[in-house]
Amino acid sequence: MVETFLRKIIFFFTCLLLVILQEACNTFDKEEPIPSYIRITNIDLKTATDNSQGSASSNITDAWVYINDNLQGVYPMPSKFPILLTGSAKISVRSGILQNGIDATRIDYPFYNAWDTVIELKEKEILSLKPHILGYKSGTVFHLIESFEGLGLNFEKTSSSTNEINKTSNSSLVFEGNNCGLFEIVNGSIDVTIATTKLYDLPKQGASVFLELNYNINQPMEIGVMAQNGAQIKQSSVIGLRASTNSNGENIWKKVYVDLSQAISNEVFASGYKIYFYAKQADGVSNPRFLIDNVKLISF
Repeated sequence: MVETFLRKIIFFFTCLLLVILQEACNTFDKEEPIPSYIRITNIDLKTATDNSQGSASSNITDAWVYINDNLQGVYPMPSKFPILLTGSAKISVRSGILQNGIDATRIDYPFYNAWDTVIELKEKEILSLKPHILGYKSGTVFHLIESFEGLGLNFEKTSSSTNEINKTSNSSLVFEGNNCGLFEIVNGSIDVTIATTKLYDLPKQGASVFLELNYNINQPMEIGVMAQNGAQIKQSSVIGLRASTNSNGENIWKKVYVDLSQAISNEVFASGYKIYFYAKQADGVSNPRFLIDNVKLISF
């Protein structure tokens, strides 16, 4: 009787094993979809030809790719990635940037337009896309565009600083155009503070407010907000930039997108805001020099 029971148990598990093996075979026998591929090397920005949006200089690091309005993925460029679809598809590419220049904070930049196209996806085919972003979204407010090419300056030294900001047309220093902004720590001083000449009325309550600029600096520099509340001015640091050097230690121009949203919203009673740059002479730097260009203060 025990042997009969054991035989039944063995028979049951043998049948179960055969079923599992059959299902596994069916699974492996299924034809796997063959992907197509998309390659994106870089994204170009094209700004308005009337200069109402300033320079087309950008630092778009990632492609946010949507296929038929669904997020496919976020891809650091250059990238090649598979698509498990065939046939006609709507492709939308949005511009990814490093928020505050930090590699760990990659965001879809809210101000640039998306690039849309319709393409035919074919198995195994590699499609090389060349997205060109046509400027800023409708509704973007440019509170400040300073290219250092016109008359006058939108920046000045503060009352606590002895060092001025000027234009330089030295071709070995200028980023683009004929001029850029230059300030230094000289004449025995130990620091410098430069701020916008006017107060700006900026949106609060978490609204997106960004400062864009190109910079070439040989030591650290702080960027922040001065909030005016009655007779009081509150100064809040937002980010600190390191010296802009390449792998060989040479000073180069870089682009940064500074998120001012939180600093602005924190000062709910402020009547206006200035943007400032501050630096204290760093150890081992004998001639602190700060070059800036294409400064844009924008919001919606």
